Amino acid sequence: MKRFTCLTPGEFELMEILWPMGEASVRTVWEKVGSSRSLAYTTVMTVLEKMYRKGILKQRKKGKAYLYSPTLSREEALKGVLEHICEIYFRGSRREMARFIKDQYPDRESSQSATPASDAQKATP
Repeated sequence: MKRFTCLTPGEFELMEILWPMGEASVRTVWEKVGSSRSLAYTTVMTVLEKMYRKGILKQRKKGKAYLYSPTLSREEALKGVLEHICEIYFRGSRREMARFIKDQYPDRESSQSATPASDAQKATP
C-alpha cells in the first residue's frame, strides 16, 4: 500500500493558518484558532508538536518560542486526503472513486448544456 500523508481535520485546520503565514509560533496559531473556536493553548501546542514529529511541520527555536512551518503544500495535503478516501472507501480504485463523484455531483455546466434550442433540435424530424 502506498504511503501518503492524510491530515486529521484538526491538523488541516492548523495548516490552513500556517500555509498563508509560512511560519508561526504556537501563540500566533492559538490566537488565530481562538477566534473560530475555543481550544486551550496547550492543545494547540501538543498538536503542533505531534505534527512536527510526524514530519508535517518543521520546527525551529527563536528565543524561548518554537516556530513551526509546513513541510507540505495545501495541494499535497488535499491529495493525501483523496488518496486516503480512495484507499479506504474505493479499494484503491481511482476510476471507481471518480465515477462515484461524477454520478453524485454532476457538473452544472454539463447539465445546463441541454438548452431549449438543443431540445428543439431533438424534436425536429
